[in-house]
Amino acid sequence: MQIHAEVHNYMETLVGQELAENQYSERYDQEKLADLACLTLAQLRPVYIRYDIDFLSSLPETKLVALKQDVVVALQNAETMLAEDRRREREEPVAIVYAQSRYQDEGELEWFEKPIVSKALK
Repeated sequence: MQIHAEVHNYMETLVGQELAENQYSERYDQEKLADLACLTLAQLRPVYIRYDIDFLSSLPETKLVALKQDVVVALQNAETMLAEDRRREREEPVAIVYAQSRYQDEGELEWFEKPIVSKALK
């Protein structure tokens, strides 16, 4: 089964918009921008949508501002990760331990995450 080509993670759009800013595009080459995008997206909760216009028309402005702020913070973290890249001249493997995720799997679903069908069809 193939998912429709229009279905995409809206966070990729926000990360792309932020990386298109001169402060990033002039400082990094395409390889580093791709690394930044991957490291940034790995920190963010995905928001899969089909049409941007439908999603944005029903998204409160405060929520959009919060999503954009999350992208800025995640991008700053990604820049720090790139600057402190320990893969160069590393002698021993480094264990990575995540103390806390950026989102809670147990938390209440957002309005766009709630299932449309509340009961299983029999």
